[in-house]
Amino acid sequence: MNPSLRSLTQLLLLALVFTSGANAQSNTTWTAADVTKATGREACGQVVALPKRLPRAYNLAFVSPNKGHPFFGVWSQGMKDAAKFYKANFYEADAAGDAAKIPDLFETLLVRKPSVIGTGGQGPDVLDGIGARAQDLNLPFVGIDNGPNEYIPYNYGISDAFAGRLGAQNLVKAVQARQQADWMGKELFFVEFTYKPATACVTRTGAAAKAFKTAMKLDDKHVLMVDPSTGQNAADGMKAILAAHPNAVFAMIPCWDGLGFEPYNAAKDAGREKDVALFTLGGDKPSADLLKTKPMGYVGYLEFQPYCEGWGWVETSLGILTGRAIKPYQTRRVTLQADIAKRYADLYGTGK
Repeated sequence: MNPSLRSLTQLLLLALVFTSGANAQSNTTWTAADVTKATGREACGQVVALPKRLPRAYNLAFVSPNKGHPFFGVWSQGMKDAAKFYKANFYEADAAGDAAKIPDLFETLLVRKPSVIGTGGQGPDVLDGIGARAQDLNLPFVGIDNGPNEYIPYNYGISDAFAGRLGAQNLVKAVQARQQADWMGKELFFVEFTYKPATACVTRTGAAAKAFKTAMKLDDKHVLMVDPSTGQNAADGMKAILAAHPNAVFAMIPCWDGLGFEPYNAAKDAGREKDVALFTLGGDKPSADLLKTKPMGYVGYLEFQPYCEGWGWVETSLGILTGRAIKPYQTRRVTLQADIAKRYADLYGTGK
């Protein structure tokens, strides 16, 4: 055979083998495009490339902190839809806002013989006990937005420090713009609204405070903290700060959206919404409803996309069970006042 023809034949054979292998992989494994299509308007990313046929029927169990909460309720829907998509069984219990119920609900779900169990948004006071219990049972525990815990080997959820820094970056841009306008020459404070019993909150708002302080060259006296776990709620904390600094302006980031709306409303009730710039972390529907009205001082939010986070919890759990490579869940989607009309229509339609 002619040497040139032989080389061409070899190349064609190699291409055929590569294409066949790629096709076989796509035929047996769900792709990122499959997940994006399956999740519709949410267009979720994929954290684990899972087989289209699981080795066996897995039981996934989760104690929701409060299905009635708009954020946690969307978690739940994402988990249910993902379990259905991947043909896994999903069992859920609802603590309905009472964290003290979580250990008992954990025990109740054990009747379902779960392959994986978890809960979300809790601190060590809840996690230590159920995490140790899961270890004793040799049962994989996959939490969501709990932060690190010595009893829980895999920490899934929002990258808290990343989220805090990204929030601060967007808030810095908004504040710098206002310093060239109505905030020119005014004393600036950063107010961190955190919740110390939740490790995730400490990491999230701490990263935001550090990033904002550095970017705006603030000294320690101009970085304030309000923590409702101390007994003073966020609104009262804000009222005290406003009273102490009648001529100042305030940039604010809370651990979650609702924790920021309380002090924002306190400033508004005091007639000082012009003196605040609020950027929140979470971006569920109540936040979108408010931002859609374009209120003075509400800059925007980082979307945690709770539906996708719930979907990713299922992928992560199944990835652990099947020994697949797992990527961290991370969202970079920021929604500002300039973007809210289109984003709102995409997610919720044009009405409320």
